[in-house]
Amino acid sequence: MRPGQPARGRAVLLPALLAALLASGCGEEGRGSYRPLPPLDVTYLDGQPADLAQFRGRVVVLNLWATWCIPCRDEMPELEEMQARYPSDDFTVVGISIDEGDVALVEGFLNEFGITYPNFMGDGPALTESLDLYPGVPHTLLVDREGLIRAYWGGRFHPFEPETEALIERVLAAAE
Repeated sequence: MRPGQPARGRAVLLPALLAALLASGCGEEGRGSYRPLPPLDVTYLDGQPADLAQFRGRVVVLNLWATWCIPCRDEMPELEEMQARYPSDDFTVVGISIDEGDVALVEGFLNEFGITYPNFMGDGPALTESLDLYPGVPHTLLVDREGLIRAYWGGRFHPFEPETEALIERVLAAAE
């Protein structure tokens, strides 16, 4: 997840690598290989500091996005649908907008698309550096109940692909 690698190549490479790891038995059992989600400097839409540790104990799909990002606009209604599919005490989608400055624009965007899952504001370059991701959006991470990053998708996220749904179901079932 270093700068310079094209998003398209990553979107194809990571699922293939994940499938190979799961097939070889290195997936769920190799819990020590997952890295923790680092503390991220984010704020509520009203500008107050926020702590994503409030979601510890739930499986989280963490999505970095922006109002100007076409793939982000395409995936957000599906993320909203995904949020509705799972019990809120076990699962949540969390969005972090990297839009700079205009919170009213972000709020209008969320209202226009009917997005009800929690959303925060963050500095794009700082977030991508903290998460060791290439610059830009969208980025989507699957974080387990213990705060470990279990999967990553660079570029347009497709939450209802069978492999993605199966992975989320496994992560949800693993901590029950």
